[in-house]
Amino acid sequence: MDKKDEKILAELLKNSRMPFNQLGRKVGLSREVVAYRIRKLVEQNIIAHFYPIINLEKLGYFRNGCGIQLKGISLAEEKEFFSFITNHPFVTYVGVVVGKWNVAFDILSRDKNHLKSIIKEILQEGRRHIKNYLVTNSSTEQEIYPAKIIGASDRKIRPKDMSLVKLNAIDKKILHLLSEDARADYVELSSKTHLSANAVKYRIKHLEKLGVIEGYTISIDATKLGYELYNLQLKLDVELADEVLKSFLRAHPRVFYFYKYLGHEQWDVDVGVIAKNSHDLRTILLEFRNELGVRMEIHDIYTNVEILKGDVAPQGIFLDT
Repeated sequence: MDKKDEKILAELLKNSRMPFNQLGRKVGLSREVVAYRIRKLVEQNIIAHFYPIINLEKLGYFRNGCGIQLKGISLAEEKEFFSFITNHPFVTYVGVVVGKWNVAFDILSRDKNHLKSIIKEILQEGRRHIKNYLVTNSSTEQEIYPAKIIGASDRKIRPKDMSLVKLNAIDKKILHLLSEDARADYVELSSKTHLSANAVKYRIKHLEKLGVIEGYTISIDATKLGYELYNLQLKLDVELADEVLKSFLRAHPRVFYFYKYLGHEQWDVDVGVIAKNSHDLRTILLEFRNELGVRMEIHDIYTNVEILKGDVAPQGIFLDT
């Protein structure tokens, strides 16, 4: 991958629906060369998915993290269980991890009762092999900085609009199709929704105006770029100012997300970092300690060795009534 590929990735992170000719003008390549390079990036699994950034809170869904520790399970049984989790209609971002947990993922639910029913389904499926599990409370704040994976700056962080929006079946169908491929054009979407291309375009623009669609981006497999993925669980001193923490995390070149919680007994924030190796990770941890000092305590660290499902809205969101 060269500098032109990096420029293409940076632009697609900002807007993965950008037409090839417009993208070509931004990176200084022809439409045909841009299309070829993107196809190669997909074939190399560097680009894993093109998808819309959906404000799920506006649709009435809340995110909870879950970790599961397994026992006495064969590789075949583990693969089958991981497949069940990955394909669950209300589960997103599934990662195989090394540490206390064997798999970590996020659950999207409407309320506590819905969350309980989803957890019950998963525990029932893995009932013979689940040694322990943990579900975190919904994060009060989250920020993701995917462009840092390619050393680029990220888009400006904006406050989320949490006001609820009720969508009809056609709007949900369009969102579902875009979640499968955010580069699908209006003609393709038209054929699958039985609407005119102009009607599809109008509905997408309306979803953007409502704030349901916040943008379009790509998921990049950081391991293909030579990085290892780590999740840090940090306990914070009450005297650590919130803005000090967020400013540090936003500015740090290796931090690509954080989830902040309230009232958690063992840790207050999950921080995702990318590192070349364990020595590189140690350097990053020293930078955390130098900046945050005694106001921060590391509760746990685990490594994401494989991403089975990116942070794409699962199909249950679009089929739910």
